[in-house]
Amino acid sequence: MRDMVKHVWNYALLVVLVLLAACSEKNEYTRVIPQDASVVGSFQVSSLVQKSGLTESVDKATLDKMKKNVTQGLGAEEAKVLEDILNNPSESGIDFKKPIYFFIQPDGETSGVVACVQNSDKLHDLVDVLAGQQMCAQLEEKDGASWTESGKLVLAFTDEALLMGSGRMKSEELKAQMKGWLNNPKERSFAATDEYKSMSEANADMAFVNGLELMPVELRSMMQAALPEGAKLSDIRMLTAVRFENGKMVADMQTIYKNKELRKMAETQMAALDKLNDKYMDAYPENTFCWMALRGNGAKLYEQLDKQKVFGSALMSMPFDIDLKPVFEAVDGTVTLGMNMLDEKIPQVSLFAEVKNADFLQALINQLKPIISMAGRSMRLVPTGKDSYELQLADGSQFGMGQGPTSICIGVRDKRFYLTNDKLLLNEGVKGNSLVKAPWASEVSGKRFFMALSISSVRDLILSEVPRYSRGIAGQVVDNFSYLTVDVKDAEHTTFTVSSKDEKTNVLKQWMDLGLKVSGVVR
Repeated sequence: MRDMVKHVWNYALLVVLVLLAACSEKNEYTRVIPQDASVVGSFQVSSLVQKSGLTESVDKATLDKMKKNVTQGLGAEEAKVLEDILNNPSESGIDFKKPIYFFIQPDGETSGVVACVQNSDKLHDLVDVLAGQQMCAQLEEKDGASWTESGKLVLAFTDEALLMGSGRMKSEELKAQMKGWLNNPKERSFAATDEYKSMSEANADMAFVNGLELMPVELRSMMQAALPEGAKLSDIRMLTAVRFENGKMVADMQTIYKNKELRKMAETQMAALDKLNDKYMDAYPENTFCWMALRGNGAKLYEQLDKQKVFGSALMSMPFDIDLKPVFEAVDGTVTLGMNMLDEKIPQVSLFAEVKNADFLQALINQLKPIISMAGRSMRLVPTGKDSYELQLADGSQFGMGQGPTSICIGVRDKRFYLTNDKLLLNEGVKGNSLVKAPWASEVSGKRFFMALSISSVRDLILSEVPRYSRGIAGQVVDNFSYLTVDVKDAEHTTFTVSSKDEKTNVLKQWMDLGLKVSGVVR
């Protein structure tokens, strides 16, 4: 009886252990990603393939042709390996249901790709076929992994993970580094970081985490100058989650502050901005190709900008000595900027801002008068009414507004400051539909900042800059897009959206179909 109980107990324990193993993450391939990586990206391959409609876009005849080209000159066994993979990618030995990752090291030169290995034997067979075609070296079993090389690429895999590395260093040095990554304990890898957790929880088709260390030196220096004392660029990370949806691609960007002072500074700056409403949207025509808006207290905004060394340097570099502080302090509410393009490629620019009163205007005009007098006959300022002026230019091309005489209207009307070279829009208003009818109009309210670019409104202008022989293809690409928007919700969250004219079809499938058509793969 005692032996029977013992056997039952052992059996029960075995079952528990099996169940626990099944419930745990059997394959922790992500531990291969180094913790100090400057950039890490993840791709949900199965989701991307499904949304792209690739399997639907490529017909059987085309697929058969691809198989024939790939397997040409191979023996029966080798050909079968590749055919099986083309029919079912999992036959490669890689688990495409799990994300594929890539990373870039802080040196900006060393990078890697990481994938989950589902069946190392099948992966071994695939590499053997590639080696037989002299596309890579024969596999070498060493340090608990299988290794091969192809040019400057080094590939290694275990039963758990596939790692492909590249860098400017010598092959042996790269292999030594890769060996360390393959043997990473999870707690010392990127998989142990909060960024990895956020990336995994983003529910995105693609996700990226990056620092600011790899930006161009000039931009890096500018951003460093804007940081508070003691803060470093390495204290800021960005998480971008990309989703492909019907009619649009959405990229949600989150700024991750590792420094409390940086977070406090960002929140303080954002506090100067209020949530937007639809004010002044009716002051711009629907075909306005670029529009942006913010709302807040000008005095608070100036106070925050004045603390930034970059802002101070920009003011110092201005060709005119103008004190903008009174202008900022007068602003209290919505500020909008809109741009149109005429057939002559002359930009029509209109800025409107809610102001407390017009007291600041005369001080601004008094600052402009000596500058205008120095310009002689090429520029003059004409009063056109109460709190209303017209800056007349003999040649607008000096200011990017087309050749010949032009005017800039400056003034305050009904507590609205205006600065525009579109006199007709200012005096007669919008003819036809305004931006209130724009497809993105409902997305403005509640944001701290909003910008929209209408691609369709400048289609002809874009194509006029393309060589004549490429305009057919360029036209197909441009015609796919409708508009782009950027909106800021708070100090940490910004969303970038690209919308297409076809709102019912996944945008990735639209782009894939267009790419296959343009490349001639499908007709």
